[in-house]
Amino acid sequence: MSLKLKTMTLHVVIAGCMSMAFYAQADVKIGVAGPFTGPNATYGAQYWKGASQAVADINAAGGIKGEKIVLVQGDDACEPKQAVAVANRLVDEAKVSAVVGHFCSSSTMPASEVYDEAGILTITPGSTNPQITERGMKDLFRMCGP
Repeated sequence: MSLKLKTMTLHVVIAGCMSMAFYAQADVKIGVAGPFTGPNATYGAQYWKGASQAVADINAAGGIKGEKIVLVQGDDACEPKQAVAVANRLVDEAKVSAVVGHFCSSSTMPASEVYDEAGILTITPGSTNPQITERGMKDLFRMCGP
């Protein structure tokens, strides 16, 4: 997936967070979850680079309604159990407003349950399994076809 597409994906997530930022008293936190270690770490590095550039551009232009965006990284290594731990950390500890990720469908499936329960907007730019979106979660979007 190109850096341009990843940047566009983050812009979509950020647009979704804009209404939440109206009530925010602090930075807008967005989780970036993916394989930052392991055999798919190259893809995680691309996710992070695209997200970081998009956030730098938006923050340089004043942020979202004056609030700065802060990225919170979560390394799932494309391991389902680790993905659930990452999702719980992003929701419970980091208190993110949205998540870009996960990369592997096998990680997205269980992690998305955590985000859905918490009402967190989630966009997965890399997961291809159609079952991810066929489950009918209202705040989960898949950017990549099977």
